[in-house]
Amino acid sequence: MQLRQLQHLLALAEQGSFGRAAQAVHLSQPALSRSIDNLEEGLQARLIDRAYGTVRFTQAGELVLARARELLADAQQIERDVLQLEGLAIGSLNVGLGPFAAGMLGRVALSLMTQRHPQLLMRMEVADTTTLCERLHRRQLDLFIADTRDLKKPPGLKLVRLPNVPVSFFVQPKHPLRRLKQVTLEKAMDYPVAGPNLPAEVAAHFDRQIKRTDRGVFNVVCDDPGTLRHLALNANAVILAPNAPALNPETESLVPLPIAGLTRMQTHYSLVTLAGRTPSAAATVYTRLVTELMDPAQQGAGR
Repeated sequence: MQLRQLQHLLALAEQGSFGRAAQAVHLSQPALSRSIDNLEEGLQARLIDRAYGTVRFTQAGELVLARARELLADAQQIERDVLQLEGLAIGSLNVGLGPFAAGMLGRVALSLMTQRHPQLLMRMEVADTTTLCERLHRRQLDLFIADTRDLKKPPGLKLVRLPNVPVSFFVQPKHPLRRLKQVTLEKAMDYPVAGPNLPAEVAAHFDRQIKRTDRGVFNVVCDDPGTLRHLALNANAVILAPNAPALNPETESLVPLPIAGLTRMQTHYSLVTLAGRTPSAAATVYTRLVTELMDPAQQGAGR
């Protein structure tokens, strides 16, 4: 049994077919099939039922797959420990970001990391907190940054709270609401109100502020900050976003819109890693960079 065979088995589980798995590991489909056959022969057990063109793992296959994930993660950890001594001339970093964090930190942090470490292999993805947790547990991410209010004592995870950042509603400069002396949430709802998927308790808090029953506060939900900005500029939408001018380019050309009764709104970001695992050198550098970017003094410098 070889680690490469276990990698092929894991790719098959993730991709769901021999064809897609072969492409993912850069092999021909017959070569991948031979690798799985050799693994089954070496273990003297059938791992996959191939009936009717589907890929279904047997009970033995599920057991081997679970152990394969652990073994491959340990092998990667050995490489990381060595890379700690070698610096960042080589290596990789897989980062996950929640929608707000992506809009505020994603571009800035990625730009600085690639400038300082141009040979580092980097992958950044944006998703909701639940998805990011799953990918972290599968060792597909080194860390993620997101709003963690919905995570209640998560097992196996280490959460480090990051500095709070103000959150505001934004509109385009000539928005009709800016002519009013006071804007209520009900009045803002005369226009499209857009924002990302919010933690359950945050969404519930907004909905408790209104008397309307025909819709919730946010009638447009979108996790792409660029699209939210486009809606504000072109559809008179009122959008929710972090109010950190030094870090958040998505609010350029927009102005904050104070909403009566909704002051001192803040982010609740945490940097999340797997508990008990040594971070890679790249993850350590990235963590330090994000902490510096979110320092209140750094945010104030952009105002």
